[in-house]
Formats: sequence, C-alpha cells, structure tokens
Amino acid sequence: MIGAIELGGFDSSKRINLQIYRFCLAHEVLIRPLGNVIYVMPPYVISTEQLDYVFSVIKKAIKSL
Repeated sequence: MIGAIELGGFDSSKRINLQIYRFCLAHEVLIRPLGNVIYVMPPYVISTEQLDYVFSVIKKAIKSL
C-alpha cells in the first residue's frame, strides 16, 4: 500500500518536506518526502489505530509549519 499527500500553497524554498520529515521521525513515523509530495508506505498488517497515528502525526507536522 502507498499513500501520497501532495502539499500545495507552501513556499518551495523553505524545504517544508524536510521539516515534515524531521517532525515525523521525531514521533517515530517514517515517511518519504519527494518534492511537494509525502509518501507513506505502511505494511499490510498495520492496525487501524496505528494508521490513525501515522496520519495524525503528519497532520500535526503540517500544522506546525
């Protein structure tokens, strides 16, 4: 499974993808940022609660910008 989130409306010179990556990594969530797209590749055996946590961390990371 792959989830992709395209970020729009941000200044590309601020390297927000790196900021979001560091925030997520600090909260034990591994993402793959490429340009203005964030990719999430969870395992097939992930629980609903774990998946909710992953996306809540990403949401907090985006709000923190």
